Amino acid sequence: MDNNYTHIMPLNFTRTTNLRIIKAAAIAIVAIIIVVYAIWRSLNYARGPKIDITSPLNGAVITATTTDIVGVVERAHNLKINDNPATIDEQGNFKQTIIVFPGINRLKIEATDQFDRNTKTILEIVGAQ
Repeated sequence: MDNNYTHIMPLNFTRTTNLRIIKAAAIAIVAIIIVVYAIWRSLNYARGPKIDITSPLNGAVITATTTDIVGVVERAHNLKINDNPATIDEQGNFKQTIIVFPGINRLKIEATDQFDRNTKTILEIVGAQ
């Protein structure tokens, strides 16, 4: 029996073939980078809003009749403190002055994003007038 497959021809890549392979690989790499970047950027929106209160700390004792609630929100469109609107600057910072009553003051801080997802946190401070 005659075996015609005993001689394997080497692949001869021409300069044009090499350039086409390099061009296709470069396009594929750029496409992968764009897709990964888009996924990475969209993960922030998938997470919803986040609230960080910097002052006062939870459980703080306040001796004054008023105090400032200071913090930062991320990915938030609206912010409410005890169901009252609070203003947010372009960086997500907020500062709201509240009245502190004697005893435990429970503050509900709620942030909503542009997709109507919300998160809330409870801050308890103690008024010691």
